[in-house]
Amino acid sequence: MMGPSAPGCLTLDQQDMASRSGCPYANISSRTLSPSAVARYPSIMHPVVTVVDVGARWGVADSWHAIDSAVRVFGFDPDPVECQRLNALLDDRCEHTARYVPVALGATTGVATLFVTEEPACSSLYPPIPQLADRFTELACIAPRSEVEVQIMRLDEWCAAEGVERIDFMKLDTQGSELGVLQGAGQLLDDLLLLEIEVEFNPIYVGQPLFGDVDAYMRQHGFVLWRLDNMVHYSTQPPEATPTTLRSYFDSVPTEYSGAGGQLFWGHAYFVRGDLTPASGAVLDEATIRRACMVAAGAGLNDLEGWLQSLKQQPTGEASSP
Repeated sequence: MMGPSAPGCLTLDQQDMASRSGCPYANISSRTLSPSAVARYPSIMHPVVTVVDVGARWGVADSWHAIDSAVRVFGFDPDPVECQRLNALLDDRCEHTARYVPVALGATTGVATLFVTEEPACSSLYPPIPQLADRFTELACIAPRSEVEVQIMRLDEWCAAEGVERIDFMKLDTQGSELGVLQGAGQLLDDLLLLEIEVEFNPIYVGQPLFGDVDAYMRQHGFVLWRLDNMVHYSTQPPEATPTTLRSYFDSVPTEYSGAGGQLFWGHAYFVRGDLTPASGAVLDEATIRRACMVAAGAGLNDLEGWLQSLKQQPTGEASSP
């Protein structure tokens, strides 16, 4: 659910968002920036961080617009009507630092088939697995409805044409085609600091890459997994019939919570450039640390931001011992 938006910037009617929340396989990465984080990153004259949101239906997370004049945002979605609607919601300040582009991104430039589903947000360049919509009530949203041809483009080609030389943060939510978008980014991956990628652990679309494929590709390009979040399970049983206790550990301290069980299908994976993590021991320059702090704050990774803030206290930027 989209949280409160930054005053005077991109906004979506909250009741309208609530009416669309029935699709469980949609963008759930919305978040807001805390007042303390806004104070740490006041607006400046020129953009210092570039954010790309691929699969930006319903708009980018409000946290980026809390520091809007310091952040340049490009949102991509193959639906031209949705992009037109989102662009119309930008006010005078945001329209100079944000834009929604009606382009589908992929590993190549050309024409591809978009498989349109019951819920448009679940449409994909891969056909949905038909029996899932029948077997899992929560996946009725992926029931196929039509097929249309769309133009697809490599991200690096689009950026070259638009004069975008660097991307700092990228969010990918393209219903199974995220690996293709990464492949189409080319050398832009070299300057990326952090990515939030929707990943599947079990297939929802025919032939789609899974988490293991995405993880291997990211590691080949110098990124490491920071966190898995929004872990989504689906069950054929009523929630009350399969109570389950789940457990996570934070510094050896267990945190338990109750769930309804079911099979794990998808979630959000946060990948960080390897030299930004405590384990690397790398020496980072001040400009990189500042960019990374802003990106971590916008992405809602307060722990990563805290680590990077500690590096700013060291005159040489030398990493402290983990």
